[in-house]
Amino acid sequence: MDDEPTQLSARIGVAVRYHRTARSLSVADLARATGLSKTILGRIESGAGNPSVQTLFSIARALDLPLSALLEAEVAPRVRAIPSGSGDALPTAAGTVHLLHADGRPRRTELFDITFGHGTEQASDGHLPGTEEVVVCLSGRLRAGPLGEEVALKPGDAVWFAADTPHRYVAERDSRVLDWISYPVPAS
Repeated sequence: MDDEPTQLSARIGVAVRYHRTARSLSVADLARATGLSKTILGRIESGAGNPSVQTLFSIARALDLPLSALLEAEVAPRVRAIPSGSGDALPTAAGTVHLLHADGRPRRTELFDITFGHGTEQASDGHLPGTEEVVVCLSGRLRAGPLGEEVALKPGDAVWFAADTPHRYVAERDSRVLDWISYPVPAS
């Protein structure tokens, strides 16, 4: 029972840091938006703080989140495999639609059609904080994702991952992918 407050504080800290960095906010930015000190926010993010409900509401409001988003047991994963055919099948007159990913956040996006030769590797040091990628395998076989968390893809499979850390693409065969890169919109 004694571990519950510590576990809750740690979970809140992870959630606050995740949602703050996903919005490309510094601790100082969040401090200004909440009226809390950087020291208090740093303690909360490290799991050492014991924030009041009022403090959590202030943070949630500044991050444009419901309070529950800071209390959830798990933060959204930074890598998500999307196997071919996943998502609910919605029949249309022309075929079937599968929603693979939806996102209501304002973002800047780029879409690339990339070919890789058998055995080649392309690495990236990581993009701007908060950048995400969705890689859809059209042909061949490859692994893509953050270093050490690469996901094996075959035609029709996709992977979503946080692309603000080092990541790579390793072609196990001649391969072709669509690479959708989504950047956060800078705060005005």
